[in-house]
Amino acid sequence: MSTIGYFRREGDGFSGRLATLALAVDLRLVPAEKFSTKAPDYQAMVGQAEVGVGWKLSDASGALLSLKLDDPTWSEPVNARLMAAEDGAFPLVWIRRSDATAPPPTPPA
Repeated sequence: MSTIGYFRREGDGFSGRLATLALAVDLRLVPAEKFSTKAPDYQAMVGQAEVGVGWKLSDASGALLSLKLDDPTWSEPVNARLMAAEDGAFPLVWIRRSDATAPPPTPPA
C-alpha cells in the first residue's frame, strides 16, 4: 500500500490532493445521487470532471471509503481506500491489485 494523498472533511464530502509519480491534482469526493443500492456513494471530481467513484465501507479495516479512480494515462483503474484518522487528515492509500497468476518479476542482470 502506498499513500497517494491526504484529505479533509468538507461538508458532506472530502477534499484533498492526489499525488502519484505522474499526477498531482486537487481531488474532491462529493456525495453522489443514489439510483440503486449498489450505486456509488461518492463521485471523485477534478474540477468538473468525474475521475472515479467511491462506496462507503463498514468493516474492521479502518477505511471510510473504497474508491476506484481512473485517468487516461493509466493502464488500468486504481483501487484506493480513504482511511480513518484521528488528526483529521485522512490518508488515501493505493490498493495494488494482487494477481496470483502473474509470475514474479525477474531481477535485472
